This record gives sequence, C-alpha cells and structure tokens, in this order.
Amino acid sequence: MESQRVVFWYGCNVVRHGDIIHHAIDLLRAAGVEPEPAGGPGYCCGTQKDDKLQAAEGMAKRTVGKFNALGREQVVTWCPSCHRHMNSFMGQYTAANFSVSHFVQILHRNRERLAREFRHPVPRRVLLHKHVGFAEMDNLNELIADLLRLVPDLTLVETDYAAPGHMCSALQSVPAALKDVTQRLCQDARAAGVDEVATVFHSCQRLMCALEASEPFRVVNYVALLGAAMGREYPDEYKRWKTAGDAAQIAESVGADRIARMGEPVYNNAVLPELLRRPQK
Repeated sequence: MESQRVVFWYGCNVVRHGDIIHHAIDLLRAAGVEPEPAGGPGYCCGTQKDDKLQAAEGMAKRTVGKFNALGREQVVTWCPSCHRHMNSFMGQYTAANFSVSHFVQILHRNRERLAREFRHPVPRRVLLHKHVGFAEMDNLNELIADLLRLVPDLTLVETDYAAPGHMCSALQSVPAALKDVTQRLCQDARAAGVDEVATVFHSCQRLMCALEASEPFRVVNYVALLGAAMGREYPDEYKRWKTAGDAAQIAESVGADRIARMGEPVYNNAVLPELLRRPQK
C-alpha cells in the first residue's frame, strides 16, 4: 500500500538536533507516512517576531504560501510553538489549503503498525520529562507514554509531576522557576534509579542534556528510544558539544572545520554562549 505523503515541518530551532530530525523521519515512514521535510529560517512560523507584528505577518504569509504551493493535504508539525502559532496566528493571514497534525498524533494514530517495527529490546528504566501548557494537545504526555510502552523491555517510570510551560525554553525568562523544575527532575530521576530521562521537545533536550555531566542518568529525546527499538541510532552532536567541558574543550569537540563553516562570529556570539549555558539545580 502506498504511503501517505505529508509535509514534515520541523521548524527553525530543531535544526541544531539532526539526530531528532533523522529519528522523526524514520518513525513517520515506519508509521506509513512519507514525509517531505521542511524547516529552517525559510519556514519560520514568525513567533520570534511577535513583538514586531508586521515582520511576523510577513513570515506567516511566506510560510503558509510555501506549504500551499507544495500541494500536500497535510502538514505534520514537530515544534509546539510552530503548531500553536499555525492555529492561532498564521492561518489568520493566509488561508491554509491543508490540515495540520502534530507528529505525536500521527505516530499514536498508527501505533499498531509502528509497534510491528519495534523488534529490538531497549532494556532501560526511563522517566518522561513532562510539561503542561501545550493546550492544543493537552494529552501529549499520555500519547508519548503510550508509545514508549510499546518498546520491548523498556520500563516507563510513572510520576504525577509535570513542569509548567509547554517546554523548558518558556521558563528561561523566569530563572527561579526553571531551577525548581531542574531540581525536581533530578530528584525524581535519582529516587527512581532511572537510566535515562526522556525529553519531549528539543528545547528541553538542549538544556537538560547538560545534566549528564553531573548526574547518574542520561538525557535523551523520546524519539531516540523509539528509534532504538527499530535498531536505529544517530549521534547527538549537540549533547556531545555541551557536555565537553569549558570553552576550549567545547571548541575542540565541535572542531575547527565546523566552526569555520558556521563562521567564527556566529559561533562565538551565538553558539558558544548557548553551549556554555547550564541548568541551575
């Protein structure tokens, strides 16, 4: 049976995490969906320009227009900010000739087919790093937990706690709140003796992966666990860089050639400060 063709809109910020994008594409294909990837600055949802309405409107019109031109009936989102912005803002300026579903919804809808591809045991104790605040999908945590329970030999540790905000980046402007979230995550993970904490979105993975340098557990995005059940593995370069150590050690880990391709001003002014940022406990 021919796979349904969709646009997989992974957004702007997840481009730092090639491993997540590769796993997501593999999982969509295993679920019977053939993705046409679209993302990066050219497909920005405009949420970063909300304080400049004219610029945000221009980005919204451009991105929706590009999706309309692709002629697919469905756009599958990854980023929660893109998903909510499409529904609340972008579609108000340009009529969308497509439906919008979130990546997790697609996987969960096709979970029986997906489960047949989970042939590789993943013997790990896992705590899901949950958030509230993604009102467009208030059952997101439950859907991901259902998917993780399909993985052979994986033990999902259940807790009642869910952090405020739809992802960790939403808390960076409130450092005390983010510190409380980090402390609670570490306490719960240590008490449960988990091997891994599974993040939901890229923002949480980007920040919390630094905990590996000081905590007894690993931090992975949940798609890596689903991918492992299919025998797939992609290196998390961002985590390797972030846990490398000080600025000199990070630069060595990234490599001179990679820094040159980024451009030293971009690396020094944008990339390195982000890699040096650590969650406060």
